Amino acid sequence: MSLPCGIFGPPLAPAVLFLHGGGVSGWMWGPVVSRLQHRFRCLVPDLPGHGERTRETFTFGRAVAGLADLVRRVADGPVHVVGVSLGGQTALRLIAAHPELVGRALVSGTLTRPLPGVAPYRFLLRLTYPLARREWMIRANARALGIPPAYLEPFRSDTLRATAAGLEAVVAENMAFRPPEALSTSPVPLLALVGERERRLLRACARDLARTMPHARAYLVPGAGHTWCLEHPDLFARAVAAHLSDEPLPAELVPL
Repeated sequence: MSLPCGIFGPPLAPAVLFLHGGGVSGWMWGPVVSRLQHRFRCLVPDLPGHGERTRETFTFGRAVAGLADLVRRVADGPVHVVGVSLGGQTALRLIAAHPELVGRALVSGTLTRPLPGVAPYRFLLRLTYPLARREWMIRANARALGIPPAYLEPFRSDTLRATAAGLEAVVAENMAFRPPEALSTSPVPLLALVGERERRLLRACARDLARTMPHARAYLVPGAGHTWCLEHPDLFARAVAAHLSDEPLPAELVPL
């Protein structure tokens, strides 16, 4: 299986797999990767149903299988994994299914408790799909997600090529997600982060991970929203570098 994947940084540097959130694609990591590629080999794929893989239906199984194949092909041993939102859920599934492929991991804004109302939400998504493709709504959604103006064009492109069925599949997988039981014995050191301006449920989810995984810890990011990797890329990059190198975390982070 060949996966569209941007690769940045020195070939012999520690490899880091960056997994984007739902509804966007690998471009969202641009500001963070530009700050880390001197120190790490950054692997930035598109998940199924996103970016260059819009025609594929997203499932966690398909995503994890493709990522495991990618790691085996391009990395010499385990890689570190960083994921936001849907990418964080995918990272947890990858850790559980292939612990031998993962060194350390960081997830942010990651839902770990199933949400009710998947069917009505999917219906609403189908109903509003044409509206979401209008320019004013694209701009409004970009503002709501904290996407900088410089990244409006790739966000617009992702929005316009997304299909209603593809978005429904992403939402269904995201809302029904439960952390695999194998995480309770995982040897992978995990840092679970959540922005102060995110839904409070996500704080509870980060705490859940810290309680469930033997080598996990949870921190709050003051003033940050769901896509703080775009809003505060310098702090995000410093948090990634510190955790992956087993160094002290940035002082701005607050233990949960």
